Amino acid sequence: MNTSDIQQNTGKQSDEIDIFEFCFRIWVAFKNFLVAIKDLIVSFFIFLIRKSLWIVSFALAGILLGYVLYGISRPFYTSSLEGTTGGIYDIDEKRYIGGVDNSVVIDHINKLDRAVTKPQVMANYLGMSIAEAKEIRSIKAYYGIDVDKDMKHDYVDFRETYNPKDTNQFRVPSFIHIRVSVYDESIFSELRRGLIHYVNSNTFVQELFEIDRQQKLEMIQEIDKEIKKIDELQIARIRKESGIEQGTMVVVGTEPELKLFYHDVLSLHRRRQMLERNLKISEEIIVIVQDFTPLQQEERTVLIYIAWFGCTMAIIGIFCSLLWQYRRRIWELIHEDSK
Repeated sequence: MNTSDIQQNTGKQSDEIDIFEFCFRIWVAFKNFLVAIKDLIVSFFIFLIRKSLWIVSFALAGILLGYVLYGISRPFYTSSLEGTTGGIYDIDEKRYIGGVDNSVVIDHINKLDRAVTKPQVMANYLGMSIAEAKEIRSIKAYYGIDVDKDMKHDYVDFRETYNPKDTNQFRVPSFIHIRVSVYDESIFSELRRGLIHYVNSNTFVQELFEIDRQQKLEMIQEIDKEIKKIDELQIARIRKESGIEQGTMVVVGTEPELKLFYHDVLSLHRRRQMLERNLKISEEIIVIVQDFTPLQQEERTVLIYIAWFGCTMAIIGIFCSLLWQYRRRIWELIHEDSK
């Protein structure tokens, strides 16, 4: 065996040793990681056992607090409405090209929800008494969410889970979804009246609405003029191609092919009908597609209150016990940072 063969075999053995050593180190590191995780879990459970008095005490306080809050909390009733402003939304350009933008109305309605804790302000907005305004729990407008990209909402975002960064979720701007919650069922009809009046009385929304209606009426007039022009042009072409001139017919060998403007006229008629239909439907700023549903009482169970506050207070108890256990070290660190 010559020298080159010996060197080649030595290089191969060295590579195999390096790979084996690398895999062995990975395995050792993985084992150490598992041991560290196991030790951490064991230490955590030992800590919980040692601090069980803290945790149980805080949990019992949370259970008591939840029970008390359940007892003093009032039942409330919820209803929802679906409507639209009749605005024309261009799907390709993703913007409104006519009418009132639904997002404007949604933002306007959501200002009410921020005023729920101010009965005097709410009463002024809705034209209600202060006593009636105090019975309102919430008023909020939502978008529909489309998940299958057909521009039809698959669900309404009542839980406010919409994430603009999620490319699988799309807001559907075609409709407004309003949900109201009240403590007293008897004020609901007055709330409905006040809410519709609140939207219709907004100056900016009124101006957009009036401008849109005026533009549609002007467009209908222009379409009528165009239809009349096409009719006159069509009659003139028929007379020319048929050889009719000044009441006489001129025969040109074979029957001429008449080129009518049927499709142009039909397209204009369809556009006119769409505008008329939109004007008829949108006689008010908010077009109610589905009126408020019957009031339904929201479920309130004592177990939910007890579980929520009990678990929350137990977690607080864990953190408090940690702070107490390491209070001296924390105090020393604070003093070191302040120097």
